[in-house]
Amino acid sequence: MSIKTEQPVAQHKKKAYEDEWYDLLPIEKKLIGYSLGLGLSLLLLFVIIFKF
Repeated sequence: MSIKTEQPVAQHKKKAYEDEWYDLLPIEKKLIGYSLGLGLSLLLLFVIIFKF
């Protein structure tokens, strides 16, 4: 009896795991790049400004 209930749950978990990850959209990649670039450049700028 427990075998019948475990199978659909296992299939459901497998389907949920497949839907959990997907490729990033091009606009998301651009936003990540801009955010990293801005963050690193501001960090560098602040280090230079406050060092002097």
